[in-house]
Amino acid sequence: MCRIKETLTMRKIKAEDEGIKGMLRDEFNRCLELMEQVKQSMDSYPRGRLVVKKVKAKERVYEYHHLQWREGEKVLSRHIPEKEVPELQKKIEQREAYRSNCLKLEKRLEYLAPLIGEKKPSKRS
Repeated sequence: MCRIKETLTMRKIKAEDEGIKGMLRDEFNRCLELMEQVKQSMDSYPRGRLVVKKVKAKERVYEYHHLQWREGEKVLSRHIPEKEVPELQKKIEQREAYRSNCLKLEKRLEYLAPLIGEKKPSKRS
Protein backbone atom coordinates (compact mmCIF):
# COMPACT_ATOMS: atom_id res chain seq x y z
CA MET A 1 0.00 0.00 0.00
CA CYS A 2 2.76 2.43 0.93
CA ARG A 3 4.68 1.59 -2.27
CA ILE A 4 1.58 2.43 -4.35
CA LYS A 5 1.19 5.81 -2.64
CA GLU A 6 4.88 6.55 -3.16
CA THR A 7 4.62 5.72 -6.88
CA LEU A 8 1.54 7.90 -7.26
CA THR A 9 3.28 10.75 -5.46
CA MET A 10 6.26 10.42 -7.81
CA ARG A 11 3.97 10.60 -10.85
CA LYS A 12 2.21 13.67 -9.50
CA ILE A 13 5.47 15.47 -8.81
CA LYS A 14 6.81 14.61 -12.26
CA ALA A 15 3.67 16.10 -13.77
CA GLU A 16 3.89 19.26 -11.60
CA ASP A 17 5.43 22.54 -12.64
CA GLU A 18 9.12 23.45 -12.69
CA GLY A 19 8.87 25.26 -9.34
CA ILE A 20 8.56 22.02 -7.41
CA LYS A 21 11.24 20.37 -9.53
CA GLY A 22 13.51 23.33 -8.80
CA MET A 23 12.99 22.93 -5.07
CA LEU A 24 13.68 19.21 -5.31
CA ARG A 25 16.79 19.89 -7.40
CA ASP A 26 18.02 22.35 -4.74
CA GLU A 27 17.44 19.74 -2.04
CA PHE A 28 19.28 17.15 -4.13
CA ASN A 29 22.29 19.47 -4.55
CA ARG A 30 22.24 20.36 -0.84
CA CYS A 31 22.26 16.67 0.07
CA LEU A 32 25.17 16.04 -2.31
CA GLU A 33 27.22 18.83 -0.73
CA LEU A 34 26.35 17.69 2.78
CA MET A 35 27.30 14.12 1.93
CA GLU A 36 30.71 15.25 0.67
CA GLN A 37 31.27 17.17 3.92
CA VAL A 38 30.26 14.14 5.99
CA LYS A 39 32.62 11.89 3.99
CA GLN A 40 35.50 14.31 4.51
CA SER A 41 34.77 14.39 8.23
CA MET A 42 34.66 10.59 8.33
CA ASP A 43 38.10 10.38 6.74
CA SER A 44 39.64 12.23 9.69
CA TYR A 45 38.50 9.50 12.13
CA PRO A 46 40.04 6.02 12.45
CA ARG A 47 38.48 3.14 10.53
CA GLY A 48 37.84 -0.25 12.05
CA ARG A 49 36.86 -1.57 15.43
CA LEU A 50 38.47 -2.01 18.80
CA VAL A 51 39.29 -5.64 19.67
CA VAL A 52 40.39 -7.02 23.04
CA LYS A 53 42.87 -9.87 22.76
CA LYS A 54 43.64 -12.20 25.66
CA VAL A 55 46.96 -13.94 26.24
CA LYS A 56 47.52 -16.62 28.88
CA ALA A 57 50.99 -16.71 30.38
CA LYS A 58 52.06 -18.39 33.61
CA GLU A 59 48.54 -18.86 34.96
CA ARG A 60 47.65 -15.22 34.31
CA VAL A 61 45.46 -13.76 31.60
CA TYR A 62 46.58 -10.51 30.01
CA GLU A 63 44.26 -8.34 27.95
CA TYR A 64 45.39 -5.83 25.40
CA HIS A 65 43.60 -3.76 22.78
CA HIS A 66 43.99 -3.72 19.03
CA LEU A 67 42.44 -1.59 16.34
CA GLN A 68 41.43 -3.81 13.41
CA TRP A 69 40.48 -2.56 9.97
CA ARG A 70 40.34 -3.86 6.43
CA GLU A 71 42.31 -2.71 3.40
CA GLY A 72 41.12 -4.67 0.41
CA GLU A 73 41.41 -8.36 1.24
CA LYS A 74 43.76 -7.87 4.17
CA VAL A 75 42.74 -7.38 7.80
CA LEU A 76 45.25 -5.11 9.48
CA SER A 77 45.76 -4.67 13.20
CA ARG A 78 47.56 -2.16 15.40
CA HIS A 79 48.23 -2.33 19.14
CA ILE A 80 46.59 0.45 21.18
CA PRO A 81 48.05 1.43 24.57
CA GLU A 82 45.60 1.24 27.49
CA LYS A 83 45.73 5.03 28.00
CA GLU A 84 44.50 5.73 24.47
CA VAL A 85 41.55 3.31 24.48
CA PRO A 86 38.79 5.67 25.79
CA GLU A 87 39.73 8.44 23.35
CA LEU A 88 39.92 6.02 20.43
CA GLN A 89 36.56 4.49 21.37
CA LYS A 90 34.95 7.95 21.22
CA LYS A 91 36.48 8.59 17.81
CA ILE A 92 35.21 5.26 16.48
CA GLU A 93 31.70 6.03 17.79
CA GLN A 94 31.84 9.46 16.15
CA ARG A 95 32.83 7.87 12.84
CA GLU A 96 29.87 5.48 13.15
CA ALA A 97 27.55 8.45 13.70
CA TYR A 98 28.92 10.10 10.54
CA ARG A 99 28.51 6.82 8.67
CA SER A 100 24.88 6.60 9.79
CA ASN A 101 24.24 10.15 8.56
CA CYS A 102 25.91 9.32 5.26
CA LEU A 103 23.63 6.32 4.75
CA LYS A 104 20.55 8.46 5.45
CA LEU A 105 21.72 11.03 2.92
CA GLU A 106 22.33 8.29 0.32
CA LYS A 107 18.75 7.05 0.78
CA ARG A 108 17.42 10.58 0.41
CA LEU A 109 19.45 11.08 -2.77
CA GLU A 110 18.19 7.77 -4.18
CA TYR A 111 14.64 8.95 -3.54
CA LEU A 112 15.14 12.43 -5.02
CA ALA A 113 17.12 11.41 -8.12
CA PRO A 114 14.27 9.91 -10.15
CA LEU A 115 11.93 12.73 -9.16
CA ILE A 116 14.13 15.33 -10.84
CA GLY A 117 15.44 13.11 -13.64
CA GLU A 118 18.98 12.72 -12.29
CA LYS A 119 21.12 9.62 -12.19
CA LYS A 120 21.33 7.91 -8.84
CA PRO A 121 24.61 8.87 -7.16
CA SER A 122 27.22 6.14 -6.92
CA LYS A 123 27.73 4.62 -3.49
CA ARG A 124 30.99 4.98 -1.61
CA SER A 125 33.12 1.86 -1.65
